[in-house]
Amino acid sequence: MTDPHADRLAGASTLLATLPERRGFGDATLIRPVPGSIDLGGGNPSVDLLPTELYRDATHAVVTDPAFGTALRYSAAQGLPALRAAVAARERVDPERIVVTNGGAHGLALAVLGTLDRGDTIVVDDPVYPLFLRVLDLVGGVNVVAAPVTADGIDVDAVERLLRDGLRPKALFTVPTFQNPAGGTLSTEASAALVDLAERFGFTIIADDPYREVAFPGVVVPDRPRFRDTDRVVGVNTFSKTLGPGLRLGWLTVPESLRPAYTKLRNRLDGQTSGVLQSVVARMLADPRYDAAVARAGAGYEPRARALAAALRDELAGHVEVRDPDGGFFVWARLDVGAEDSARLFDVAQDAGVVYQRGEWFAAGQERFTGFVRLSFSEGDPETLREGVARLATAWRTVRTPSVARQER
Repeated sequence: MTDPHADRLAGASTLLATLPERRGFGDATLIRPVPGSIDLGGGNPSVDLLPTELYRDATHAVVTDPAFGTALRYSAAQGLPALRAAVAARERVDPERIVVTNGGAHGLALAVLGTLDRGDTIVVDDPVYPLFLRVLDLVGGVNVVAAPVTADGIDVDAVERLLRDGLRPKALFTVPTFQNPAGGTLSTEASAALVDLAERFGFTIIADDPYREVAFPGVVVPDRPRFRDTDRVVGVNTFSKTLGPGLRLGWLTVPESLRPAYTKLRNRLDGQTSGVLQSVVARMLADPRYDAAVARAGAGYEPRARALAAALRDELAGHVEVRDPDGGFFVWARLDVGAEDSARLFDVAQDAGVVYQRGEWFAAGQERFTGFVRLSFSEGDPETLREGVARLATAWRTVRTPSVARQER
């Protein structure tokens, strides 16, 4: 009997024919929303906290400018000088080191293609942002080694032990600020130690930092000067969390020595980012209202995060471990549920009208994160978030009751 997929893939490249299907995180086939479901699984910013007025003003200024027609032309692969200069000023680097991208995922793809070859080894956060592992499929055959994430971000001591034991990675991937999903933040001292290891052992740090500006009031994100002054860090960032993922605009911060090569790589893929969007965002960054809008968003997310964490402690008292986040969009919590019930809980919770991300989907190594859940607070008001947790708790009690009964027999 012939393979029904064979004709469909006839003439496909090895890459196209062997890309694995999505499983777990991001797999829409696993989501079964019922009417009135509360979605605690997504990573969208809240529409009401996005600076839509700035968008309108900047867009009007761009399209009514007599020079607007130039924005409709082909533009340089590296990005428009005005936007690169604005981003560079915020990154505190030379504008020549900035390469504009079509969002964070595009930046990750460029960083992976520019760093790794088949057979190379990469150390990654554990738990890890799952879509990064899928980006590695573009290269194929990459050996992934997990390093634990703590409240202080990736465990640099654990990375050093791996290196002392003989591991020689080509790269290391981490989300250094409000890590997705666990929420940890890498300190100035830890980031310097990580760069020291990268320079000593010859690997590249891919630092994916989309949540850096989504800090709660009073929270100071550590400065990481060693990330800027080394040729061992490729920084990936995006406006998706501050201006919305529909914008599709981000940037790389690359070592000066690699900038020409990254520009050539960009030229051979998609060539450029929309000149119109770049012009609009360059005007927004120059507007003094932009930083105030970002700060307002952080202040708006904080009570939602507190409401979600408090609801977990109230509804699941004594049966949940949760750390209050300092920024970002997520609460990472561990429920008192066994491995055999974790998958069932996800299904029962959906039937109860709440969707979340299972902890197992973030595993990169031996730790499976059974019983962990990633819950998003970014889009819900406190009342909705509390109701979502109440539904999750109801599902948890439904699933756990038979398990408790079995243990008592």
